[in-house]
Amino acid sequence: MDAASKDSLIRWTRGFRRVEYGLIAGSTTQSQGDQSVRTNRWMLAGLAIALVTGAVFFFAGTVSAAGNSDDLTIAAVVNQMNATNQVQLAAMEAIPPKPYTLPQPGVDVMRVQLEESYTIDGIGEDTVALTGWIAVTHGQPTTGNWNTAVTDTQFVAMNLEGNSKVFGPVRVTLDSTRPAVGKVGRITAPEKAHYALTAAKADATNSASADQADSAQDIEVLAVCRAPVAVNVSMPQLGLEMTTKDHAVWYSEVSTIPPVGHQASVTVDPIRMLSNGREVGTLTSGIVKFREVVRHEPLSPKTLGVIAAK
Repeated sequence: MDAASKDSLIRWTRGFRRVEYGLIAGSTTQSQGDQSVRTNRWMLAGLAIALVTGAVFFFAGTVSAAGNSDDLTIAAVVNQMNATNQVQLAAMEAIPPKPYTLPQPGVDVMRVQLEESYTIDGIGEDTVALTGWIAVTHGQPTTGNWNTAVTDTQFVAMNLEGNSKVFGPVRVTLDSTRPAVGKVGRITAPEKAHYALTAAKADATNSASADQADSAQDIEVLAVCRAPVAVNVSMPQLGLEMTTKDHAVWYSEVSTIPPVGHQASVTVDPIRMLSNGREVGTLTSGIVKFREVVRHEPLSPKTLGVIAAK
């Protein structure tokens, strides 16, 4: 039992003893007639209240401690990744998740390759190849069956970099001030997202670099992932530090959680970008080309509820 849980239990025990002592004292000083009965009834009521209150404090302390422990785990992972350069990231060994298997709650870091298309007002447009890492959490599945479960998922950090012939250097990071919880499992993607994913899957299958396992997709029920995220986009050559006006929503059809290999993720709705409160451009679209898990740490089942409440 951790320190927070012990402290809650001690407070509960002390409250119980105080009421218990009061009950004994009431019984000895009021030993005759109705007054004694009424006193003991009040004492018993006080004991019941103390038990309920103590239980609430104890369990609240336990949940809070679990949340704090998860926060520390996530922060440690993110801090270590922020200190990792591109060479070190490329050298990290891939951790393949098991297909069609529900994972336990955890935080995963994925090494990724993706493309995002931008339009900057008065400047132009370009599609930028980005590489780097993304950290996500996954909660407790609603059932134990891949075909019926829904699992909460959330972006907790990212660092993506690329270079544009139009915009110069581009860096994308998470806007952590606007967290949002997504879902993966038995949910439905909009029709236009399904079409975009079908096209991306065909492109990956026809690509010479596509994995044989990815191009020969198993005949199984794929889960759908819907993951909203707000990001910061930096284009220092243009003097622009931007943030998305709304959450960009990424859709995937996946056989693993998190998705790996050439299982694509796409955005289908353009999102305007703000700089100093003024609309200056648009994140037109995005597609994840490849990713693989390079870091995993387990978390408690209550992680996403704790994060989302902050």
